[in-house]
Amino acid sequence: MSAPNLTPQDLHDWLRSRRSVRRFRPDPVPAETITRILETATWAPNAHNRQPWRFVQLASRESREALAGAMGAEFQKTLTADGLTAEEISVQLARSRARILEAPEAILLCLDIDVLDKYEDPARTQGEYLMGVQSVALAGGQLLLAAQAEGLAGVWICSPLFVPTEVSRALGLPESWQAQGLILLGYPVKIPEERPRNSVDQITRRL
Repeated sequence: MSAPNLTPQDLHDWLRSRRSVRRFRPDPVPAETITRILETATWAPNAHNRQPWRFVQLASRESREALAGAMGAEFQKTLTADGLTAEEISVQLARSRARILEAPEAILLCLDIDVLDKYEDPARTQGEYLMGVQSVALAGGQLLLAAQAEGLAGVWICSPLFVPTEVSRALGLPESWQAQGLILLGYPVKIPEERPRNSVDQITRRL
């Protein structure tokens, strides 16, 4: 059901207006706002209604320092392999850490593998796992849209995905919670300009 006085085109225009934002004002986000956002995220589509998403609100500086440290070592290895100099690596690591520490809100998205169905057939079990990953991603996308509805902006950071074990250990999370991404939220300093998208004709095959 559409919101009162909003046409379908109004809603499409609003959905297309979301941007990834990395710089935020220092203004705190009310706790009730974050609760509404997380509740809306839980209404995302998901396989078998397993609702495998788990949210970790990194409210303390200590938790963010722990996350940044867990990801920093792997990030450094990647940048070294890419051929960056020690100075360039230091700058990128410092920038990544600063973003995590300075954002008004940071939500770690995790997949709880314990709620997924498991089978004797490895291929089917792998399919269930991928459906779990997709379900968490859908919740993350809905979370970003819910944040936009509250006048917030955000960005999805994939770094935790590469070191899920280290992230869980650093934050003291259950072993079954696998980090999938980090969403930073806040009131934006500036909304970025629109970036071009491929046309539907380029990316769609009609059979």
